[in-house]
Amino acid sequence: MHRNETPTPSGSWPHWALPGLLLGTVVICFTGLGAAGLYDPADGLYAEVAREMVVLRDWLTPRLDFVRYFEKPPLLYWLNAAAIEAFGPTQFAAHLATALAAVAGVGFTYGIGRGLWGRRAGIAGGAVLATSLGYFIFGRVGLPDMLFVASLTAAFLGFARGLLDDAPRPGAVVGAYAAMALAVLAKGLIGVVFPALTLGGFVVLTRDWRILRRMEILRGGAVFLLIAAPWHILAGIANPGFFRFYFVNEHLLRFLGRREPIDYATLPVALYLGIAAIWFFPWVVFLPVAIRRCWPGCRPASKEERGGLFVLLWAAAVIGFFAVCQSRQEHYSLPALPALALCVGRLWAAVPAAGDRSPWSRVLTASWVALAVVAAALVPVSYLFGRLEHHAFYNLFRGDGSADPPLPPAAMASMRINLDPAFGAMIPLFRAVGATLGAGAAAAAALWLRHRPRAAVATLVGTLAAFLLVLQHGFVVFTPQRSIAPLAAVARDEIRSGDQIVVDGPYGAFAGVDFYTGRPAMVLNGRAADLLFGSRYPEAAPVFVDDRQFAAIWRGPGRVFFFTNRADRLGLLRALSPTTLVLGRTAQNWLLANRP
Repeated sequence: MHRNETPTPSGSWPHWALPGLLLGTVVICFTGLGAAGLYDPADGLYAEVAREMVVLRDWLTPRLDFVRYFEKPPLLYWLNAAAIEAFGPTQFAAHLATALAAVAGVGFTYGIGRGLWGRRAGIAGGAVLATSLGYFIFGRVGLPDMLFVASLTAAFLGFARGLLDDAPRPGAVVGAYAAMALAVLAKGLIGVVFPALTLGGFVVLTRDWRILRRMEILRGGAVFLLIAAPWHILAGIANPGFFRFYFVNEHLLRFLGRREPIDYATLPVALYLGIAAIWFFPWVVFLPVAIRRCWPGCRPASKEERGGLFVLLWAAAVIGFFAVCQSRQEHYSLPALPALALCVGRLWAAVPAAGDRSPWSRVLTASWVALAVVAAALVPVSYLFGRLEHHAFYNLFRGDGSADPPLPPAAMASMRINLDPAFGAMIPLFRAVGATLGAGAAAAAALWLRHRPRAAVATLVGTLAAFLLVLQHGFVVFTPQRSIAPLAAVARDEIRSGDQIVVDGPYGAFAGVDFYTGRPAMVLNGRAADLLFGSRYPEAAPVFVDDRQFAAIWRGPGRVFFFTNRADRLGLLRALSPTTLVLGRTAQNWLLANRP
């Protein structure tokens, strides 16, 4: 909104608007939440750390495969452990904290929008966020990022209420420090970095020095330290080397791209920005108009304009920080999604009910038409997808086995499952997704062209909710390709006292094995990646075996279950023991045993 424009009043909204928003978000986030297997390495890793906390009753030192593990702070582990205590070690329990955080993040986004621009903007911003593609996907994946997004959004809610109003609200500011501490316990020191960059930029651009006096640094800082400091101090005392590994290696050196080890691929900046746009699909098509129309100007005066600058700086702090970071990953833009959703939500809240005949309307019409064209194109593409079965594009995620060596019949005698990718199940899924989005986007665009903007936005929100509910079935369809759950179930059913489990290192690719079997695994050549630091503690030595030790175990008297993602392992193991059998195979993983 330009500086000379008057904010559009919020209007009268039904009392059920906010409960309806939150209930719809619950439906989107919780439908089928426990149906899909844990994806490795993300889901399985974080779920297993929590399970081991419950088993060992040690809430201070996180462990992975019973090896000390400090790559991330403990808040997600604690919440997952509480869910496991309540529901058992289930897939639902492993995803519960993430789903609840997604719902809370929508509520906090509503609170910011309502406080800055009115109730309509809050509802619109929350609906945009809840129906964004990336927010939906990571709202049901067991990474700490969604918990971080919710905590960070709560912190920005407190700062917006306490610093942008004409009257100071110290309680809201102190609450922001508490939320910031939770963000640190969820993801690390970036929980402080993003608010600092945002508020610092805001003070410099507005020259509003009153904000510094309202920051409640002493009281807020005390609350922050009371929440965030104890675990870091106690973990450092109990675990020699923690401080350097956690603060230097996992924060400073990771930012500089010099972390030990570098077990990840850094995205190019252009690709990182492109994926950030995909995570905000489909609302990203309206983002340029939203930013331009809501641009606050150089010296924003009103609360509405100041709020616009605040939200834009929030998004810029997140995206800009990781653009210069040397270890940027595809999901690092997620903390910017609530800010982007607020921009678009403010745009739709400002559109008159009867339509906007201004030049802005023509620009938005082009955005609606572009969205309808893209959505409509998904329909024929979904029908052409079947032609890709034998092409490299599909094999990028199929785990093609065409180059695997032929298997002797004797080696397959005990195979109980052979879950190659469920290609047949993907085709109806893609067709349903394409038809849902295509029809809904076309109907919404038609309503916009008939000068019914609010009906158009409501239709698009409803379409996206249906689209995401169909899409959630994809997590189940892709389970054989991304989860060790089917193979772990075979081992769990067959394993007996005295049998051993070995996974092919690095361990992270098979983190779900421990979770599903309830048994610790030895790791072949696994002193790397996730377990590198923890492997240096003396009690971790029995977990790791080299090729010579593994050969002795494989030839030994006990039964061994071996998980690997290398097809050539079968020939190597049959040279050690001719009775080697294939017990199961999924898209890219194998379960082998040294004897029947």
